[in-house]
Amino acid sequence: MTANKDCIVEAGKTAGIAGGLGLVVSAMQNTVQKHTEGAKGVFTRTGGTIGFFAAMGGIFTLGECMAKDMREKDDPINAAIGGCAAGMLAGIKTGSFPKMLAGCAAVGATMYAYESAGQLKGAWAGKSREEKKEYEKAFFKDTPAKEEA
Repeated sequence: MTANKDCIVEAGKTAGIAGGLGLVVSAMQNTVQKHTEGAKGVFTRTGGTIGFFAAMGGIFTLGECMAKDMREKDDPINAAIGGCAAGMLAGIKTGSFPKMLAGCAAVGATMYAYESAGQLKGAWAGKSREEKKEYEKAFFKDTPAKEEA
């Protein structure tokens, strides 16, 4: 498979997962609304949420993967590009160009910060057990007790 086909496959997987999350959110929205449609309201009344979540997830992954392929680098800027593309979708939904730019900036900056921080793994990301033990020993080194006079 070529890199572009891999990106499309990954975007499809993410869109499916995000669509599943959208289904859960749509079900919660359907629960709190008053109507006479029952359970099918998840699809008929609030079903747009499912598609919106799926599109956001798919566009983010596609944007991130394509940026990674084109730039030939795997760094947080790729996540910012994918986040910007996904954030623009929120503005498109409202039909407002300023909201598109704000969504791009907000989601792009958030994803950049998330990736830069080590995806919430922090200093332990990619470290072996031995490296973690060395860090622990250096951090908790024995200090001589102070003598009180």
